[in-house]
Amino acid sequence: MQPFLCNCHTHIGDAFIRLPRQQWTVEELVAPPDGYKHRRLREATPAEVRRGMEQAMAVMGNCGTTHFIDFREGGREGVRALRSLSPPPRALVLGRPAQERYDEKEMEDLLEMADGVGLSGIADWEYEEICRVAEHVHRAGKLFALHVSEHRRENMEDVLALRPSFLVHLCAAAARDLRMVADAGVPVVVCPQANAFFGLRPPLESLLELDVPVMLGTDNAMITPPDIRQEMRCVQRIFGVSEAQVAAMVSDVPRKCLNASAHIHQPD
Repeated sequence: MQPFLCNCHTHIGDAFIRLPRQQWTVEELVAPPDGYKHRRLREATPAEVRRGMEQAMAVMGNCGTTHFIDFREGGREGVRALRSLSPPPRALVLGRPAQERYDEKEMEDLLEMADGVGLSGIADWEYEEICRVAEHVHRAGKLFALHVSEHRRENMEDVLALRPSFLVHLCAAAARDLRMVADAGVPVVVCPQANAFFGLRPPLESLLELDVPVMLGTDNAMITPPDIRQEMRCVQRIFGVSEAQVAAMVSDVPRKCLNASAHIHQPD
């Protein structure tokens, strides 16, 4: 069997951004539509963004990453820009609408190129609008994922009603929320280094105790390099998780959870 190493949550479109030295909150830096990241993405030239993505993919290639799951901003054109880059590693691209609203034609165009949709979170949307997006994605047989309770608790019943393929973060989730996720059998991606940048910590121990399928990602490339092996070492050191458990988070778990729908393929 060929090697398989998946960085399960990235935003490599922001790799070109050099952050001013200051304390950042999640809202200030990454919340759509006007967080610092989104302003810089609107101001940047396509060439700037492309160079940043190429550099991020080079980092992933150098650490042995074979696949990565990217939440790609910028609508259809954002997906097209990432698709234009040559693997390895191979990108599983989750696009997102240009604005926080449902547009049937835009979704058709987006899903024509993307492997699914990855959203910022239900707090950024009118719930009826996000339901329409999720239903469209499910009809297309593609992945639907979103950030959840990164820095403030969100309604887990509403989240799970969207039938997500996987969730990201859950730093602010309550114990009851984690049990609901476990009962629903929904995988969760944790990103400890990026969370630490904001003074947050994912509930990794609780997720593992509840037998939630856990995957590992590096999140925003402007915050931490997309080096999944560095992230694996961080998890072992901070959380005391075994080497075998961490290895499963970037290999066996994503392959099992996502390969069922043929979204992730083995390298040739």
